[in-house]
Amino acid sequence: MGSRSRLTLGDLAASLGVSKTTVSNAFSRPDQLSADLRARILEAAYAAGYAGPDPVARMLRTRRAGALGLILPESLPFSLDEPTVTELLRGIADACDERRLGLLIVPGGRDAPDTRSISDVAVDGLIAYSLPHGAAALDAAIRRGVPLVVIDQPRLPGVTTVSVDDRGGAREAARHLVGLGHRRIAIVGLPFHPDGYTGPATEARIDEARFDVAAARLAGYRDALAEAGMDPDDAPVFECAHSDEDLGLEAGRHLLGRPDRPTAVLAMSDRLAIGVAAAAREARIDVPRDLSVVGFNDTEAAARARPALTTVRQPLRLKGYAAARLILDAPAESEGAATSAPGASVSGAEAGSSASEAVGPAGSGAGGPRAAADEFDLPVELVVRRSTAAPRRS
Repeated sequence: MGSRSRLTLGDLAASLGVSKTTVSNAFSRPDQLSADLRARILEAAYAAGYAGPDPVARMLRTRRAGALGLILPESLPFSLDEPTVTELLRGIADACDERRLGLLIVPGGRDAPDTRSISDVAVDGLIAYSLPHGAAALDAAIRRGVPLVVIDQPRLPGVTTVSVDDRGGAREAARHLVGLGHRRIAIVGLPFHPDGYTGPATEARIDEARFDVAAARLAGYRDALAEAGMDPDDAPVFECAHSDEDLGLEAGRHLLGRPDRPTAVLAMSDRLAIGVAAAAREARIDVPRDLSVVGFNDTEAAARARPALTTVRQPLRLKGYAAARLILDAPAESEGAATSAPGASVSGAEAGSSASEAVGPAGSGAGGPRAAADEFDLPVELVVRRSTAAPRRS
């Protein structure tokens, strides 16, 4: 048949007495062939040194790359240490696996000026995860003109967003503490700006926040405090540059060292909450007898913590799955637009529940599902465990 450099799909098809489409299906659409026929084609291809259709030629012919791109806000090593990202990746991978598609991780960086990796990468659609307003990576993704879905933030006109009811979930977490009788409550926040700052948050930083999630969760906490007749401004806010236990420890040391030490802490992530609990142990402050701690996300570590962490559960894996399916199920005529089609089916057993139900009509109460023209908010749920209790009486 000649050398590998001269062998073509047509040559292999002619030698086997089948069509070129049949040979192509043996590599790319095995469900279209019987097992015996596919095995015969692959055996002959291997013997002839033929590895399969040229992927570059296939991309030029079909105008499809066969992959989705995921833009992450941090470096890949940092992101893979974050449990919320790994759960999100599982959901996206579930959807890609169903369609036999690849997944490319695209370095975005929160304020990285070089966006060539986004402009040049061969993908059929992009998912942007948790970027700040004004991120150069997101601007580049919009300019690409491929289908785009944003997970969590920022919410932009004309761009489909999959997120959760951050404000409603935070409100329920704060209501839980107020209902237990807590009045000295502190807040450990996710970043309001992508500038690496860690320390007490000023109202100016909060008012000009570039991260929607931190702003929404803080608003939810303050909603509940105001409902209880408390002054929300009396609750100190400590901002952390990232979600990790070390920064939660730093925040806990700062807040627990105050003269008016809080009896409860609301943390915007489980990792921050676990760090606060570590600071309490370091200071010989018992959780929950002397300090109640609430997290957000309900990662695996929340249930394993000692004591087990009260937290707000969000469907991380489903969120990733839903975002990918919104791109993959978009009508063909919408390809090339910067948005994906709302209303696409995003259900899947691998994601753990029905996403199409989760993004249905508007609901009521904290965590109730809500769908706008291009926004899908998945429900959240307060999970009460052993890290919260009524404050000890003096």
